[in-house]
Amino acid sequence: MRESKESRTSPAISRRAKSLVLLAGLVGIIGCAGPKNLVDVDTTVPVESVPDVSMHKIYIATSRTPSDDPGEFFSGERGEGLRFASVEVSIPRNRQPGTISIPSRPPADPEKHFVIDDPALFRERAEFRSDLTAYLRGLPADRRDVILYVHGYNTNTTAAILQIAQFVEDTGYKGVPILFTWASSANTLKYVYDMNSALVARDHLVSMFETMNIPAVKGYDVVAHSMGTFLVMEASRQIVLTTGLNPTGKVKNVILAAPDIDIDLFKAQIKLIPENQRNIVVLVSSDDKALRASKRVAGGISRVGQTPIEELASLGVIAVDLSAVDDTDSLSHAKFKNSPEVVQLIGNSMKSRQSFNQRPSLGFGKALAVTVEGTVGVVTPSLD
Repeated sequence: MRESKESRTSPAISRRAKSLVLLAGLVGIIGCAGPKNLVDVDTTVPVESVPDVSMHKIYIATSRTPSDDPGEFFSGERGEGLRFASVEVSIPRNRQPGTISIPSRPPADPEKHFVIDDPALFRERAEFRSDLTAYLRGLPADRRDVILYVHGYNTNTTAAILQIAQFVEDTGYKGVPILFTWASSANTLKYVYDMNSALVARDHLVSMFETMNIPAVKGYDVVAHSMGTFLVMEASRQIVLTTGLNPTGKVKNVILAAPDIDIDLFKAQIKLIPENQRNIVVLVSSDDKALRASKRVAGGISRVGQTPIEELASLGVIAVDLSAVDDTDSLSHAKFKNSPEVVQLIGNSMKSRQSFNQRPSLGFGKALAVTVEGTVGVVTPSLD
């Protein structure tokens, strides 16, 4: 009897087929990569002619290569070394917190849409540091803090800029935002490419912390989302093994939102950080559909962003459960910026120049839960 075609299929081919099915499922759940290229596109009227927009200067450090398309600015390809730039982003006043409004196609209307304007490239790191120093010194002394934002998987340059602009606007952050954008392909089928791009960017992020070590910077917060948290933890691990995690004493909060990190890897990473330096805020949500898909692609290994807060708190981090909070994202993967209650909570913490673990006071092994109204309650884990 002849073997059927199905019985002759090799195990390796079968495994590849199953992986493709999982990735196809991921595409179906997560959808498209978000906004297309909107850097310095035409506008219906000049931004400066609209009196009621909010303006943010955003500095950029990137491991991406420059793009030949001006609207893309930086591509999804990996470059050598860090490149530095800045943009201005205008945000219309009459918008709902937690939302980003963009045109379906250019031109953009500054009265309705976010507008990414005035892209500028710095020739070298020293020029970037000099410009950042001058900008900080032009601000009041109590506004000379920096927030470093690291985006997640499936994110192009435009989306990364819009994300940090929205977060800064909705938190009411008064310091200077810096976007660290690594070479995500912005393609849902390239999850492994993105993960490797994050690893490629690890040394660059370490050097970025050194770049921000200038006298004009009073202190800084680090906010990372999704796969960007994997990059931050890998860089932190590397820093711990060399200079120590916070040699300058300027780091206040490290916020890991919806971390797309293998829980076993995270435990290994956190073990290297001294207990008295684990001022890491981990935002989790049990209804995060994107992480549910990521778990399937990762072979069923739990992601940190869906780990019970009791388990995370036992590791000495500040675990915050956002499961009860709704947001504008049907995937529940970006509550840290899309939920007005959570954005306000984070913003208040940063504006008061203190850490989550000081409001309320937490000891080792304590966790927080955020209610629908945005109030915070302390959870004391009872682990067997």
